[in-house]
Amino acid sequence: MKKPVRLLSMACILVLLGTSFSACGSSSNAPADQSTGQAAASSQAAASEPAKNITMRFAWWGSDARHQATLAAIDAYKQKNPNVTIEGEYQGYDGYQQKLMTQIAGGSAPDLIQFDYIWNQDLAVQGDNFVDFNTKTDVDLTAFPEKVLKEYCTVNGKLIGLPMGTNGFGLDINKKFFEKYGLSVDTEWTWDKFIEEGRKIHAKDKEAYLFSTDPSALPIVVFDPYIRSKTGAYWLNDDYKVTATKEEMIEAFTTIKELFESGTAQPLGESALYNTKLEQMPKFINGQIGSSLEWSGTVGKYKDVLKPENFTVAKPVTVKDGKDQSIAFKPSMLLGVYSKSQDVDEAVKFANWFLNDQDASMILTDSRSIPTSETAKKVLVDANKVDMDIAKVVDFTLKNPAAAPPVALSNAEVFEIEKDVCQKVAYSKITPEQAADELTNRVQAKLDELKAKAK
Repeated sequence: MKKPVRLLSMACILVLLGTSFSACGSSSNAPADQSTGQAAASSQAAASEPAKNITMRFAWWGSDARHQATLAAIDAYKQKNPNVTIEGEYQGYDGYQQKLMTQIAGGSAPDLIQFDYIWNQDLAVQGDNFVDFNTKTDVDLTAFPEKVLKEYCTVNGKLIGLPMGTNGFGLDINKKFFEKYGLSVDTEWTWDKFIEEGRKIHAKDKEAYLFSTDPSALPIVVFDPYIRSKTGAYWLNDDYKVTATKEEMIEAFTTIKELFESGTAQPLGESALYNTKLEQMPKFINGQIGSSLEWSGTVGKYKDVLKPENFTVAKPVTVKDGKDQSIAFKPSMLLGVYSKSQDVDEAVKFANWFLNDQDASMILTDSRSIPTSETAKKVLVDANKVDMDIAKVVDFTLKNPAAAPPVALSNAEVFEIEKDVCQKVAYSKITPEQAADELTNRVQAKLDELKAKAK
């Protein structure tokens, strides 16, 4: 683990300077006053030489609140470094990964890149496109938990990104909705109980749904955590093997089927229109959606719409009598530096400032969830700038965090297969039994292919 740059002690500096002066005295025939005058002239010229003008690009996704906070931080850095201009390239989550992969393949990626750790392997396949922060002395790695850097930010021994925030997983709740239907916000839900109550609510009001999720999120919010909660393990492993039994998969897919058939979950055909943008959905805005399973980084945008007095959080839904009650954890996102940047050193310097500096922390606050950097987090806690709902989700997650998932589970092609099968179940195109067979066969074939390439 790299340590931050240490300043030489004054004693060491004096020793070094003394040695230099001694050497100069023994080899130079120039008069002392002439040497001194030349050195002074040289120093003056260096001091008057303007700093090199640098322009860098910084890409990220997020909500308007994140955009504004990030742009404000960029402006603050510009004030401290007038010669550095950073151009923001920001958007919503949809299409961001595909755009980034295309830019990297074409050699035109931004200098500074926000990315999700689940893309690590896909990014690695495209070559050494990220700076290894382990080789850079202008970044304080001691501010970050070593376990996070090792398990979520390192690929093939290279530290390709720094964690921007700590994401816990929880149930985002519309308090008014829960009060209207007599539900306690303090309930620790099991899937059976959740579907039972959701069925009752939808029977009373056909436009009301206890739960809403994006079509693309079904593996993350239902299937993966269901298997892990029930069995104590992920449904595949790092040996490229599908490990869940057919019966375990059928049970998880049956839960997805019942969520939608019971009216507990809003139909995917409706939620798909607002994929990753639940806060813009009229039903959500109008209080007809009761909850959503989300990463803590999304709390802010939902809370802004519902208003703080109508919003709260709870632990995620689990399996009754399951073997594992741990909660999913991950860095909210990573910040990397493009290795082909013309200004790598300045980009690394900015990354360190952005994630560790006190002023930057006060500007960014929790726009990317609670900062992973202990330095930045302490600044916010001391200033009472941490959103209490975000803090609550992160707190109960870190008290019982799930183990890091197998690398293969974050493979884009494996995820696409899993997403496709989950959606077929939700749309009643196949039965849970058929889904279990299809997922096992398709994913195992893909895992065999990945294993062969890895050799």
